Parts: sequence; structure tokens; C-alpha cells
Amino acid sequence: MDAPLCPDTVRAALEDSAAWDLRDEDGIARLAHHALFFAGRGYGPIGALLDAFYPEYAQRVVAERRNEIFARVRSLIYEGVLRGGLLPTVLCHDGDARIVSTAARDIATLDIVEPASGTRGGDLVLKLVVTGAVAVPGAALGGLLARGDEAINAKLVALRPALALKWADRALGAMATAPTGYTFASTVEFWLQWLEALAGQLPDATRVFDQAARALAFQRETLIEPFVLRARRPPCLGAETAALELPLAAFTASIAPRLRVLAGLAGESDGLRRALAAWLGEGPDGKPATP
Repeated sequence: MDAPLCPDTVRAALEDSAAWDLRDEDGIARLAHHALFFAGRGYGPIGALLDAFYPEYAQRVVAERRNEIFARVRSLIYEGVLRGGLLPTVLCHDGDARIVSTAARDIATLDIVEPASGTRGGDLVLKLVVTGAVAVPGAALGGLLARGDEAINAKLVALRPALALKWADRALGAMATAPTGYTFASTVEFWLQWLEALAGQLPDATRVFDQAARALAFQRETLIEPFVLRARRPPCLGAETAALELPLAAFTASIAPRLRVLAGLAGESDGLRRALAAWLGEGPDGKPATP
């Protein structure tokens, strides 16, 4: 019979990396679940060992199971049972875009602090991305963008030149399609402003323009509620009036003239055609979009 998974046995299992291969997928998943729990409870040695073990877990346990475990751990963090200090480990080492984008958003929301440097919240996520510590950097940036925090978005604007480089295509694509939760006006504005800036650089900027346009389309295609949120102040826990609801029709009408100007400048862009169809239901010529 396996020894019960208490802090001491979990620590021993994490230290014995040679025995990881002897565990099947379920055994690795159970060990990770308990390690995340005890790390969140403040058992320091386990937290430090988790950084070495997590890549093994991410490689050997399917994303669906990891999402289930993360959802459980995340709920315990929000309930105050676990500390959010374990989230940067998940952010850095998981390879699933849903987990990474959510972890990034949570680190910003909970204002998680890195003890060694004092860097916190969205700045901590940006630091980890810029230093190459995050396995899926685009998803992390997409998670930050989905926060609807204009102060964070202003810092993301500074990363546009780097994201426009050819080698960053994968990161930009992950950022563009990161799960968003609610749709914020500031997120739509981020992509729309970038498109307007890139329009003056066409055709040289066609590759990046198409990616940004697809991101703008994605915001509408994945929207469930009949409204867009406009932040009064950075959303935070317990802030009941953190965002205003804008009726979708009114918000769409407010950006329609800008989209039509872009259509006149870059009507041949496949990404922009998708964005026009998603937001306005029309093509570059102003006529109803065809399926």
C-alpha cells in the first residue's frame, strides 16, 4: 500500500526524481495535486521542489486532467484556503494556453508578490515573460490583456515591436487566441489601435496586421454575454462596481466607423474580412458578409 500523501511523503517523492518514471499518469497527477496543495499551504520546501517537478507533470499528464486540478487549486486560492504564491510556478511551467492565461490573469488580480524582488501583479507576469521564464508567453500576455486593466494594457503596447518580429509569430498567435472570459472594451481597443497603426505600414506589415485582425475577430466570436465591459478602475476582488456594462449594439456602433476605414485601407486582408464579418456582419464592400 502506498504511503499516505502528507507533506513529508510528498517532499520525499519530489526529491526522488529517479522514481518519477515508476509512476503512471495517475500517480504523477496525484503527486502534483498534493504538491500544489501543500505548497499553497505554505510548506516552503515543497514549493521549491515543485519548480523541478512541474515540467514532468506537464509533459506526462493530459491537459484536461491538469485543467481539472488547476481549477480545484484555483478555487481553494480564491476561498482563502491556499496561498496564491504557487501561481507563478503554474504560469511558468504549464504548456496549456487555458491554464497559463488564467494563471496570468489571477496573478494580476490577486496582486501576487515575488518575495525575492517585490515585483507584483501584472508586472510580475511581464517580468517572467520578458526574461523567458514562461513556457507559453503569448498565452500569459493574452491573460493579462483579458484583465481589462488599462494600466497593464499600456505596458503591453510597449511590447508590440517585439511581438511584430517574425520569430514571435507563435507568441502573438497565442496572445490573440487566449481564453478571455468577459470581453473588455480596452481589450478590443488594444487590437483596434494596433490595426490602425499598422494600416499605415502596409503591405510590409501584412503578416502582423492579419494576426491582429484575427485577434479582434476572436473577441467578438467568443463573446457570450450581450455586452462589453468598460473598466472604471482595474477590476479587483470584491469590487462590485469595477466595470460598466456596455450594450453590445451600442459598443459595436461606436467602433464601426473605424472598422470601415480599415476596410478601405486593407480590404484584401483575410484577417480583417473575418473581423468585419464578426463585428459588423459585412464584408469590406459594406455588403452583408457571405458564409
